[in-house]
Amino acid sequence: MKFYLKKNKVRFAVAVFFAIAFAFAYVGISLLLQHIVDTATSGEILKAIIIAAGYTLAIALISFLQAHSEVKLNQKIAGEIRGNIVDKILKKDTLDFEKHKGSDYVSLVQNDVKKIEDSYVSTVLSIISYAIMLVLAVIVMTRYSWVFTVFMFVMTAIMFVVPMLFSKKLSGASEELSKAQENMTEGLTEVVGGFEVVRSLQKEDYSTSKFGIVNRYLIKKGVKFGLLKQMNNSASNTLMFTMQMVICILAGYFIYIGKISYGSMVGVIQVSGSFCQPLFELFALIPAIKALDPIVKKIGEYTEESQKAAEEETEDQAGKGNKHEWNKITFENVSFAYPDSEKETLKSVNLSIEKGKKYLIVGESGAGKSTLINMLCGNYEPKAGKVLVDGASEKQNMLKKLTAVVWQKVFLFNESIKENVMLGEINDAKYEKAIRNAEIEDVVKEKGADYKVGSDGSMLSGGQKQRVAIARAMYAERDIIVLDEGISALDNGTARAIEETLLDRQELTLISVSHHILPETRTRYDEIIELKNGTTVQNPVDKMEFAS
Repeated sequence: MKFYLKKNKVRFAVAVFFAIAFAFAYVGISLLLQHIVDTATSGEILKAIIIAAGYTLAIALISFLQAHSEVKLNQKIAGEIRGNIVDKILKKDTLDFEKHKGSDYVSLVQNDVKKIEDSYVSTVLSIISYAIMLVLAVIVMTRYSWVFTVFMFVMTAIMFVVPMLFSKKLSGASEELSKAQENMTEGLTEVVGGFEVVRSLQKEDYSTSKFGIVNRYLIKKGVKFGLLKQMNNSASNTLMFTMQMVICILAGYFIYIGKISYGSMVGVIQVSGSFCQPLFELFALIPAIKALDPIVKKIGEYTEESQKAAEEETEDQAGKGNKHEWNKITFENVSFAYPDSEKETLKSVNLSIEKGKKYLIVGESGAGKSTLINMLCGNYEPKAGKVLVDGASEKQNMLKKLTAVVWQKVFLFNESIKENVMLGEINDAKYEKAIRNAEIEDVVKEKGADYKVGSDGSMLSGGQKQRVAIARAMYAERDIIVLDEGISALDNGTARAIEETLLDRQELTLISVSHHILPETRTRYDEIIELKNGTTVQNPVDKMEFAS
């Protein structure tokens, strides 16, 4: 978090200045009250009123400027944290990204950053302001009598144990609450995502029961955290009240023996509040800011950039705009296993992909087809063996730049059709060619290029979504297009037209994973790669009987 304060050092300095100014103004009230009471008791009522009114306006202005600077700094830092988290997530290595569920990332940005937004900046500035206030209160209190100061320090030493009792418990409760909020986000995602399944099978009670479990867990952890926080605050407030009562008794005694005036007594009582309040606020704030440590640590863990991702980013900057020439990609005895799993998904795979050729990948469910695609696209690194490009070992980043994938589960952004195809670029000629080759011109003409497709393409049919995804892959103009059941949601006529278009492009390398290849187009593929139990057999199409 210190990184963000340093990055916004000017805003932070302004906020600190007004926090300190408020501390001076607040402690100054005790001296003001003494002066006003002594002035009023001497008969100068009008003068006392003018002084009080002027000081009230001044402290109101300082208070506003303090709040204004704090809010601007807080929102700036919260925005930067959210932006940095998203930036780091998008740069993560695929396997690193898959260590956490999608709902966990959503919860991180929505819930955990919200806690920092609600607490961190205000707590830091409050600690600074209260620390200054405490020092000033000691100086002013000593001016009245060293007896008051000694008494308050003795009481402080006795009560110092309060935050120590709650700090560790608050930190643990905060971590548990964060986990409960993750579960809640996942639960809500299942309610929304599983709506059609639940309604069609009339399993509303089942879904409600599942949500009830995470809801009750969140309530339980929220109550635990809230009670600990309130217990900490209540203990601090009780001790502060006790101290002020004793100060009042001492002040009354000093008036009785003639050592201070009535105005001084009012000042002593006020400055005791200026000592007690910041002291016990600090006792409450220190555990509160420590309670954020698990969240800061969690953000660090979720956004930790792997060495591989850092290297890829450096390569991207160095090779930006360069065209990657290649002729052949070769897998030599490649094996792969997912993290925390001893079972190998791919075992000693040997295959070759030549530029311009067309390949079919077939295999039963669970044979490793999706894993193989991720290897071909550079998303996964082999556990053993080598992936070579033209005989040389290459970074996975190069494979990413060569391939465009149309995944079986299509994702569309809540943007227009055109934006979903171009993804921030502007090239109308490429766009028109892509939608024409993807057979989606009819949808664009009917709905318009600027038609918003809804969250994850909810306003389009499955086939329309798939055609937008195909147009997106074509628009990218990569050397290799991979179809992971990429035409399975299309009618035969549209599927055949798109497949023929891709097969006709001699310079394009096409890799198609499908159980639904049309008989008319099967023979146009050059080779079939069959996956079975994690191993591959690669043969020319005309040498292998393809079972429908």
